[in-house]
Amino acid sequence: MNLQITFIIASSAIALYIAFLVLGFSLKDKNLKAQNIKDKE
Repeated sequence: MNLQITFIIASSAIALYIAFLVLGFSLKDKNLKAQNIKDKE
């Protein structure tokens, strides 16, 4: 039972970590594009 709970927690933590990494990269690209547009104006 304890092993199953720890496995679920670990897998969910890894999934969240990957999700935040993907979101972070996509947001960085959007911020760079927005900054470039603002700089050109």
